Amino acid sequence: MEKPVMTAVEKLVLAGEEAGFSVEQMIQILQTGTSVEALLCMIEWRWCPPAMEPRSSRWVM
Repeated sequence: MEKPVMTAVEKLVLAGEEAGFSVEQMIQILQTGTSVEALLCMIEWRWCPPAMEPRSSRWVM
């Protein structure tokens, strides 16, 4: 028996939940007028936040 194919919405929900968003939070974000593309960027950022570059504590004069 074949596994059912996930829809794009199901994939978005799964990715959002894995990134720490609940379905309700994602719906609220979209209801504020945020685009799906921006929501995907938020999900991506939660998965892989930008690395902070270490700062030197030494002063150069």
